[in-house]
Amino acid sequence: MWTNAARWFKDMSFKKKLLLSHLLLACLIILSLGFIYNHIAYKDRMDNIRFSTSNILHTNNQLLDDRLSAIESSMSMLPLDYDLLRAVDAADPTSASSLVRTDRLVTPILFKYFSNHEEVYSSYVMTREYGYGSNALMYVPPAEFYHSLLAQAAAEGRGAEVWIPTYSYTGMYKQEDLRHIPLEYESLISVVKQLNMTAADEYGNIHRLKANQAPPVLLINIRPESLAAVLDEYVQHNDYNQLAYGMVNRAGVSVLRLEKGDFAHTRTAELPAVIGSQEQGMVIQQINGQDTMVFYEKMKSTGWISYIEIPIPAAVSSLQTLQITTALFLLSMALVSVVLAYMLSSYITRPLTRIKQGIRQVEKGQFDIRIQPDSRDEFGQLTEMFNEMNRRIEQLIEENYGSRLRARESEIMALNLQLNPHFLYNTLSTMYWIAMEHGQHELARMMISLTEMLQITTRNKQELWKLETDLSWLDKYIYIMQNRFENKFTVEMDVEEELFDTEVPKLFLQPFIENAIIHGFGEMESGGRLRIRGWLEGEERMFAVEDNGKGITHTLMDDIQTGEIRSTGIENVDRRIRLLYGPEYGIHMQRQDSGGTLVLIRLPHQHSPNENTPIQ
Repeated sequence: MWTNAARWFKDMSFKKKLLLSHLLLACLIILSLGFIYNHIAYKDRMDNIRFSTSNILHTNNQLLDDRLSAIESSMSMLPLDYDLLRAVDAADPTSASSLVRTDRLVTPILFKYFSNHEEVYSSYVMTREYGYGSNALMYVPPAEFYHSLLAQAAAEGRGAEVWIPTYSYTGMYKQEDLRHIPLEYESLISVVKQLNMTAADEYGNIHRLKANQAPPVLLINIRPESLAAVLDEYVQHNDYNQLAYGMVNRAGVSVLRLEKGDFAHTRTAELPAVIGSQEQGMVIQQINGQDTMVFYEKMKSTGWISYIEIPIPAAVSSLQTLQITTALFLLSMALVSVVLAYMLSSYITRPLTRIKQGIRQVEKGQFDIRIQPDSRDEFGQLTEMFNEMNRRIEQLIEENYGSRLRARESEIMALNLQLNPHFLYNTLSTMYWIAMEHGQHELARMMISLTEMLQITTRNKQELWKLETDLSWLDKYIYIMQNRFENKFTVEMDVEEELFDTEVPKLFLQPFIENAIIHGFGEMESGGRLRIRGWLEGEERMFAVEDNGKGITHTLMDDIQTGEIRSTGIENVDRRIRLLYGPEYGIHMQRQDSGGTLVLIRLPHQHSPNENTPIQ
């Protein structure tokens, strides 16, 4: 019997074989899924809920932690602000006008630190006499503040940031007359910090509050709605008919809570005791008479506990619809299998025929041919690969043509760059003769100096040139600058002659001379002195640029040398020297006790750069 059946199956047509195979496969799938579907569907659903909900809770916690940690970072910087210390220290608590003036000084400082934090609703520096800060948004009475748990928490924190969960403004500050007025800031979350201020002035001197002066308190107010916006997206766009999302502090006090469905009898105050010292996880509790999954995770910034509550019946309610849909799908598979078996042979051969026709077109040089894929299976992928191959061939052809075109344009640009300096020299020469004809000899000399400077720089394409050439260029540059600034400064140059024939980095002194003239002598009417020196010291060449201007501040000098403030000319020269000669050479700047700035430049006593110096 089995032999006859095998022979009968072998003699069947290909389409009949496919039809019978699909019918048997469909029946096997229906019977198998009927037994195991409920168990697998339930387990998968619960696993997906655990995974997705934990990820959402963790992601939102990270987002809130980043925002709240940024606020804490700004708060930690405020006690170091010298302008704030000076303003608070100078306030006269007995003078109303002094307090108002201090408020005008403190408010912009707070704005500087906290305006970029969109969660911050208002900020204050609180003293017992006055609350400096966002009084235009809301008013915080100083007396009531210092009798509230906010001030108590700040004092207990001793300079640390202390987060206060959601509270009522009218209740906290005993504003009974405002209870019936709808206030935008009725519900607030706050963070307080005792400001034990210690700050350094621009000269590095350390300042503190007066010994008899109580440290003020920094008060940052946040509306719960600004934090709830992060959670609301998940609450409103999920497929559960019941869900709660919120936060409580370590004492179980609710910070904020969003609900979907009926959660009238939840017990979130018990959550800290239930989870103990665990940082994150999931527990199942009886809430409103039904088993509820409670996902939780502690926030790193505030120590609060974020949680999501999902009743298990609500989590698996969608399975009923899925079961009905799957049953209909399984029943329809038998019918679909018959149709698929009939269409499979033509389905397999049709895309192969189209690809074969496309290859013939490519053989004739038609690389723009494209085949529209009918599906996303292996045949569709093969079709896409054929189309991508043709697109790549077209692209390579276009890139080859484009590269030749760009090379041609580069040649034309190079010719233009060679012509431009000659055009500039000729123009300056013409302007020189016009100035001479009109008796403007100083203007003519400045034009000649500028022309010679341009000729020197454009004719010398190397990284190095002789010191004599560099000093000749500087003579012309200084002459132009003396005329520009109406001879408000004099220049003394003292360079040992044996250095003239040595090679130096091109224009390595110019940025420092320019800084001395523009910044050092900028506020002087006359009397500026600029001294340029060069000498041999052992196996090193030393160069100094010294001025008697206003001098660079220590703070600015440190910022330039550490890279916090970019000074293009100084940084460029220093980097060039280190790349050419090694990291042991370079530039040193210092402020002189008598005023002015001294720049020292160290170069090795050699005619060529160190070829072994690595590029940094």
